[in-house]
Amino acid sequence: MTFLLSTVALLLGPIIYAAARESRLLRPALNGLILLTIAYIIGVHIIPEAWRHGGKLTLLVIVLGIAFPMILERMFRTATDAAHLVIVGIAAIGLLVHAVVDGIALLPGSGTGLAYAVVLHRLPVGMALWWAVKPSFGQTAALVVFALVVAATASGYFVGESLLALADFHMLAMFQAFVSGSLLHIVLFGVKHDTHQHHH
Repeated sequence: MTFLLSTVALLLGPIIYAAARESRLLRPALNGLILLTIAYIIGVHIIPEAWRHGGKLTLLVIVLGIAFPMILERMFRTATDAAHLVIVGIAAIGLLVHAVVDGIALLPGSGTGLAYAVVLHRLPVGMALWWAVKPSFGQTAALVVFALVVAATASGYFVGESLLALADFHMLAMFQAFVSGSLLHIVLFGVKHDTHQHHH
């Protein structure tokens, strides 16, 4: 039941975002809310979990994650679109890892409170995904990303206990820390190429 609710909440995100975009007053507030949501997920969910399993090394890896986009931009000044796709690709992989973790959190054994917290936070996550993917890559790509997130969540939900038994938590923590840095780059500079915000 919680898996179904989380999927419905995720899919409602784009509908609410599309409706709110029609209002000039709501749009800036909505965009700000989405950026805050991404920052919240990084600061409250990903980084603390990575720190718990990775320790002090986590900070160094986060810094490397933030620096990675800038290094790519310096290396590929004539191919910024390719560099940007790498960053978005890393963020997408991190998102799928987070979705698997969400699926595990939806398991009955994880506790009812945690499960419904995951369901509730899926609504702004759906809004953020649509805002981040559709303008840059189109509706088809956005739908594919949503399908992948649902599939990743399902894998965590239906085989979560097996995944927990096989996971190397230290390596997962390092990966999450690196992804957090890349996501922070996106929060600070945006996902689309905007010459007024972020000079590639």
